[in-house]
Amino acid sequence: MSKEQQAVPWETEYNDFDYNYVDPETLKKWTAEFRRKNWRDMRIYLRHFPDATTEEKNALLNWVRSGHSPYENGDYIANDSGSPMDFINALRFREEQYQTYLNDPEAFWGHPDSDTGKELPF
Repeated sequence: MSKEQQAVPWETEYNDFDYNYVDPETLKKWTAEFRRKNWRDMRIYLRHFPDATTEEKNALLNWVRSGHSPYENGDYIANDSGSPMDFINALRFREEQYQTYLNDPEAFWGHPDSDTGKELPF
């Protein structure tokens, strides 16, 4: 049995795929389908956030228009279980962290005035 026959199907099917040889019209269809899916996901996603502010909705709209899913965030912020946080929750978390920093900047790691005497945990 040759090495190609022993390989798992997904290894040969996807690793050898070269996007340079795909018809440009096919790529346009894939891109359009992906954008439609993200747009549909955004409308469904916003149903779970009726309290979303106009700023959050505008930020989400720009995020989805740039080709991203509403279920991911650009800062790679994860929740307590380690899975990626969705876009609006990541925005809220980042704003909460920023407000906490403004209230007590010396409490954050790496601040030049914080001398806790502790080493970083990593």
